Order: sequence, then C-alpha cells, then structure tokens
Amino acid sequence: MAELGQQTVDFSVLVSRAAEESFLSLKELVDKSKSSDQMDSDKKIYLLKYLVKTQQRMLRLNVLAKWCQQVRLIQYCQQLQSTLSSHEACFTQAANSLFFMHEGLQQARAPIYDVPSAIEVLLTGSYQRLPKCIEDVGMLSTLAEEQQKPALKKLDTLVRSKLLEVTLPKEISEVKVSDGTALLCVNGEFKVLVTLGYRGHLSMWRILHLELLVGERSGLVKLEELRRHALGDDLERRMAAAENAFVILYSVLHELCISLIMDTVIRQVQVLRQGRWKDAIRFELISDCSTGSTLLNQDGETDSAGLRTPGLKIVYWLDLGKNSGTSDSGTCPFIKIEPGPDLQIKCVHSTFVIDPINGREAEFSLDQSCIDVEKLLLRAICCNRYTCLLEIQKDLGKNAQIFRAAGDVVLRFHMDEPDVDHKKKETQNDGREYEGEEY
Repeated sequence: MAELGQQTVDFSVLVSRAAEESFLSLKELVDKSKSSDQMDSDKKIYLLKYLVKTQQRMLRLNVLAKWCQQVRLIQYCQQLQSTLSSHEACFTQAANSLFFMHEGLQQARAPIYDVPSAIEVLLTGSYQRLPKCIEDVGMLSTLAEEQQKPALKKLDTLVRSKLLEVTLPKEISEVKVSDGTALLCVNGEFKVLVTLGYRGHLSMWRILHLELLVGERSGLVKLEELRRHALGDDLERRMAAAENAFVILYSVLHELCISLIMDTVIRQVQVLRQGRWKDAIRFELISDCSTGSTLLNQDGETDSAGLRTPGLKIVYWLDLGKNSGTSDSGTCPFIKIEPGPDLQIKCVHSTFVIDPINGREAEFSLDQSCIDVEKLLLRAICCNRYTCLLEIQKDLGKNAQIFRAAGDVVLRFHMDEPDVDHKKKETQNDGREYEGEEY
C-alpha cells in the first residue's frame, strides 16, 4: 500500500475535475436563482462567492501547471540522493570487511624465510651480505685524546650547571665534579658517581658507580653485582621521573643504609648474647619508636612482621635489679639505638652519665662505617660507673663524720687500658682503674 502523499495523478485529470466541479457549481447556482424567490442582493452575493472560489481554484491550477514543468529535475535529484545513499552503505560495508580481513590476514600470514642466507650461514659459517653501514657503525672508535679534553670540559660545565639548578640534601657532605662526573658522598652511608645522559637525554642523571659505606670491623657491606645493578636501574628511573633527582637518590639510599645499620646492630647483639655477654645483657626490639612498644626476643629468633626499621634497647647490669630486691628490669640501665625523627641513628642512654674524658654529659654514637656494639656498650658502662663514683665522692665530701684530706679520694681514668672482660674486672680490685674506691 502506497504511503500518504506518494500517490500520483495526471494533470489533465486534475484540470477536468476542476472544470467539471466549476460547471456543476454554476449550474446549481442558476437553478437556485430560477426556482426560489431570492432577493437580488442575495443572488449577487452567491454569485460573487462562486466567482471568488472559482478564481482561487484556477490560480492553483496555474501555479501547479508551472511547477510541473520542473518535475523531471526533481525526480533526477531524488534518484541522485538514493544513489549516493547506496554508495555510502557500500563504502561502509567495504571498510568493515577490510578491517576484519586484515585481522584474519595477520593470523594467516606465513613467515618469509630467507632460505639463501640460511644456507650460506649453514655451509660457510659466515654471512657476507651485511650492509656496509653496519660495519661502519661497528668500527666506531672512541674520541681522540685531543678531542676528549674539550668534550669533558663541556660536560663538566653542564654537570655543574645542573647541580646548581637543584637543591642538594643537606646530608650530602661532599660533592666533587671531575671528568664529566659528579661524586656525591654521605659520611657513613654511601657514595655515588653520577653523570648526565640517561637514555641519551642530557637532562637526566645516570649512575656510574654505587658504593655503600656501612660496615663493621670485618669490612664494609658489599652488595652483589646483580643487586647493585638492579638498585642502580631503579634509582635511575625514579630520578628521571622526579623534579629533584637527588632528593629521591638520598631518600632511597638512606633508608637502605638505616636498615643495614640496624640489621648489623641486632646481629652483633645476638652474637654477644651467645658469648661472654650471655648473662650480662638483655635486649629488646623496639617496634614503634614513637610509642615505645617493644618486642622481646632473647634467642635470636625475631619476628620482623610489621617492623620497617626497628630500634634496639640493650639492658646491662642485670644483677642490679636482683641486688635491689626488685624483679622489675626498669631499675637496670640501658642504651637505646634507634632511628630518630630525622631518620638518623640515635644512641640514647637511659640515665644521665658523665664522660670521664671531658667531664660533660656523655654523647653516644655509632661509627656507621665500623659498627662495634660491644665498644659502644663498654663505653656506656664506663661512663655510668664513673658517674656512680662521682656521686659516691660527693656523698663522702658531704659526710662530716669522715675526716680526710683534700687529695685522699682521686678519680682517675686510664685511656690506654684495653677493654677486656669487664665482668672479670669488676670482681677484681678496681683500684687499678679508679683510685678512691677503697676508703
């Protein structure tokens, strides 16, 4: 069934219908005028309406006749539009078919084997058809000696300018620029040799050498070559993506050094407890330095779950609590070794002690390049014992019942006496080290 507005009528039929309807209307008007008694005014009005209606109908026919002269052009435009629509659909279908065909060809394609070259390599053991440009690239040599000096000088200038553009961490104690490289050193932690040219970009830093300065009496900590290369690659990627490359460099290596230092300290304390210090000291791992919560383990089996960089508390003079009649270990002195708020290793004594060398409050620290926990513990014991003797000396001076001269009690500290078994020394006459203990 044809849609509304799509049916066609011949123009001649339309004219015939219009003329026939006009004739019938006129005949009806004449018949009414003869048969009825109408006034002349009414007859004139009906006649005028008939004339206006007929005039409008004829005007429409005239307009339609002029429009029909352009029907062929309109039909041509409609045909052209339908043709273009069909072309568009065909192009869309062709594009989709090519896309899916490309995916299928990728899976169906077969590799093109270079059979002649394979035969040549198999029979002769060599290949003589490589392009000449590959040989030229392979034969590139280093710069001549007279060319190296100007190049290194320019690279030195570039390295210095890049160092001036950034703010170096204050912990970096030494910076040396030479031969196009910069040597950065942090005392007791690490030193790094860097230069510009990471992945060919002169604005990015490249690590040439990395060395850790953390160690003990047996020597510095040595990283395996694979671990060192992996650490260097990771640092280079982080430095390339950061605004201040050296802040990232210091933070990563500093955290690594802090972990190594605390691991070394804990291991040395465990070794001490397995030896002659077994009944003389006790240690506690500090899992949260800010709240003081501790994890106690004396057998060397530590559970480090949740501990990022634990601190350590070494308690000595364990007999002090027994002699005082209390079981609480809080009466025993101790020294804490832990990372501080600034992530620097801090050594803090539980009580105020005096350094016998200068007579001031003793300050304790670790030589991070030669960590020796036993030496630190002996020094803490020495300072604590000296402080106790000073208090005894003051009490004797205030006691009016004891009569003595000004030089009867003298405290003397021997610097050259080696630190040997202190537990054995305490059972002997300590007058060899401190005069004034015999009254």
